[in-house]
Amino acid sequence: MNTRTRLYVAGIVAALTAYVFATVAFTGVLDLVAATVFLAVFAVVAVGFERFVAWAERFDAAEPAESRI
Repeated sequence: MNTRTRLYVAGIVAALTAYVFATVAFTGVLDLVAATVFLAVFAVVAVGFERFVAWAERFDAAEPAESRI
């Protein structure tokens, strides 16, 4: 398993654990449908953010070295 996959898995496990504990602590009920929706939204946002960073890094690499501050 490469580093990126391990980071995705660790992030998803941590976010889902925090969501489940917070939901059970405040409501006393574990809703698996809501947890699944949260997991899907979290994964989409994580992948979107990674692609945004990769897109932004293309412009940073394209700048000449003397124009950087």
